[in-house]
Amino acid sequence: MKQASWKFVEKYYEDDLKERNFPETKFYLSWLGYIKGKRILNLGCGPNLYDDVLFFNNFPEEIIGIDINKNNIKFLRESKHKELIKSKNILKNKRVKVKLMVGDITKFNKEFIGKFDCVYAMGVIGMFEKTKLKKLLKIIYSYLKKGGLFLDIDWADSQLSPEKYNERLNYGWYSKKGPTIKKIGKLIEGSSFKILKHKVYYVKNRKDYGWGKIYGYLALK
Repeated sequence: MKQASWKFVEKYYEDDLKERNFPETKFYLSWLGYIKGKRILNLGCGPNLYDDVLFFNNFPEEIIGIDINKNNIKFLRESKHKELIKSKNILKNKRVKVKLMVGDITKFNKEFIGKFDCVYAMGVIGMFEKTKLKKLLKIIYSYLKKGGLFLDIDWADSQLSPEKYNERLNYGWYSKKGPTIKKIGKLIEGSSFKILKHKVYYVKNRKDYGWGKIYGYLALK
């Protein structure tokens, strides 16, 4: 897999900030309000980890972000973007411990067993084909404490231009191999989770936005 460049990551981050008042963005950010607990794990964190935490209802004591793309982690560590610095300072003042790791989320980490109150992923779970997703869901289940929450927020029905689609495909930021939204729900349930909430947002300006659907699953261990 080709690593996304710093330039790509920075533009992705800036484009996300520009869309903060979009109804689509408000929908998926609203799901972050369900995250709670002292220790949180963000799988495939991208460059938005610090900003994500600002949408939690309560600040955690610790959050760990893992991403396979080195420049996502480097951007989070080194970028001087004013909005990122602002978010970092807020978390610092709230004494939130942040740990950033470069790694493959499909690889089991025994140090994470039963450690987290919540595990969440945005734009990640829906990319994996059925076999890999079943394996990943079992890993996520093992990382959670009893009564812990798993949150999946994802995008479907790609309307991206061929250029954007191929770019994201090359960087491993998107794949059409994943199961349907309904089948993902069944796989989550089949991994011993109890689904607490599920909703699909149907995008009105599909061509302009680049996606036709956004969906969320909140599940309990």
